[in-house]
Amino acid sequence: MKEVTVDKKGTVAESVVEKLESLILNGVLRTGDKLPSERALSEKLGVSRPSLREAKQILVYKGILRTTQGGGTYVEKTLGSELSDPLLDLLQNNANASYDILEMRCALDSLAAYSAAQRATREDKEKIKKAYATLERLHNTKDCSSSDEAEADAFFHLSIVEASHNVILLLIMRRLFKALRSSIRNNLKLFYAKSEIAGPLHDQHYRLMKAVIDGRATDARDFAKAHLKFVDQSIHELDLEAQRLNRHKSQNSLLGDF
Repeated sequence: MKEVTVDKKGTVAESVVEKLESLILNGVLRTGDKLPSERALSEKLGVSRPSLREAKQILVYKGILRTTQGGGTYVEKTLGSELSDPLLDLLQNNANASYDILEMRCALDSLAAYSAAQRATREDKEKIKKAYATLERLHNTKDCSSSDEAEADAFFHLSIVEASHNVILLLIMRRLFKALRSSIRNNLKLFYAKSEIAGPLHDQHYRLMKAVIDGRATDARDFAKAHLKFVDQSIHELDLEAQRLNRHKSQNSLLGDF
């Protein structure tokens, strides 16, 4: 096998490091994934096994990969994990933060959907279909917890972000995944008690998934934006309903004092 050549500024190992980093950044290799065998990976990358070993050692030193004795090499589980900023924990219990998260998602999710429809590979599309199927199954399961459904909802949207092959978008959404999941969970507790909201949500997810799979970029962008605007409007309406109910209870309490 003839090993790949690189310019004088770098070594073969450095070139392999860049390739592996690119696979991780683009979501081909995910956190916790086990790397293929040295033989398979060296053949795939067109390099010698010694060069591959050197590249892996560099990435282990950088904290991107980890090795286990006799167990192979893995992408670090903590890589790209949620931000540990205490403010994100506060967001989970702040009702007003839901609107900020939705505002952010309206911009990012619509861009991700547009790009995913243009760039998604066959593997990406299969992941999106699988994520949607899981969400659909949980949606139709009686007594399904809002936490499980929220996680499936978040993973569905994350699968579309991964298919966009925009590494900055993916990094942002991975880092904010905890807050995103919490926001969705809080919304679902309210939404699925209302059939007039739950039904449209199901249809919106399907249309979004289908547009991305079919490569209809403009439709995918518009469906993502419409979905989040519907969520935003529904939250506002439920908030107003809760405020009216609280006022009614307060008035009844005052009347009871006379």
